[in-house]
Amino acid sequence: MNERFASVALPLPVADPYRYRIPAALADRALPGARVVVPVRREEMIGIVTAVDVEPPPTAARDILAVPDAELALSAPLLALAARAARYYGAPPGMMLRAMLPGALWGQSRVMAHLTAGWHPSVGGTAGELVTWLDRRGGSGTIQTASRALQKSLWDAADRLQRVGALTLEVLPPDTAAATATTRTAVIAGEALPLIQRDARFARKPAQRKLYETLEGRGGRLAVRALLEATGVTAGPLAQLESAGLIRIDDDEAPRDPFGDLPATPPPQHLTADQRAALASLRTLGPGETSLLFGVTGSGKTLVYLERIR
Repeated sequence: MNERFASVALPLPVADPYRYRIPAALADRALPGARVVVPVRREEMIGIVTAVDVEPPPTAARDILAVPDAELALSAPLLALAARAARYYGAPPGMMLRAMLPGALWGQSRVMAHLTAGWHPSVGGTAGELVTWLDRRGGSGTIQTASRALQKSLWDAADRLQRVGALTLEVLPPDTAAATATTRTAVIAGEALPLIQRDARFARKPAQRKLYETLEGRGGRLAVRALLEATGVTAGPLAQLESAGLIRIDDDEAPRDPFGDLPATPPPQHLTADQRAALASLRTLGPGETSLLFGVTGSGKTLVYLERIR
């Protein structure tokens, strides 16, 4: 039987997809658009099959290890769109495909195997060893950890067990915590103190009072860093307010904004006469028609774009 090979695009800055051998057991699922687990140097990564029955690589081919999904991740039209965009922008194909799928579907793979509840037929050989190993660990474990523990490759066995319903394979998402920033936020606890109680509470504690009243004036919730910068007070009095139960410190998570600290100017609220004329001209264009918007830097072309998009 002739060997078959597939092109696999990986989320790496390389110009061409890698080529891998398609094991006979995976031939029915290693199709264009499928996510696959492949070896890359000493690691295992998630990639997307872009073509099958391609020429073998110039060096010894390595095997596709697994096809974890029952369905294709990308359809043929989306694959064609990614290829066209990669050519047009001179972008690596794998990086273009990465932009078309959620980040959790990519990355260095960790494939978790879960034994199917109620499935107990006896199996032998490598498959039996994998079942026993998983059973001793509560029914779940990563294929990579099992391979190290049993000192052998388990991908073929895992695929056979998956096909008969003995286990399921789950690709664990990569760590995306770096995309989220945690901000320590000061919050007034309960109702704000009445003025009389405030005078008694903060007698000889002007720093605490300044923090408390600044926080109150900002709506009762403010990032700790911003609060300290606004008052010029150190963190000590803030900790004392927290110990006294007057405020609490929350950890707020939010997506990181790489441009959040850069100065920005909001666009004007109204278009100029020239901008309105340009926009009216653009609205007359039919499908597929184009127009050149001419203007020197700073003349307001971007606002016309934004208004037309809106």
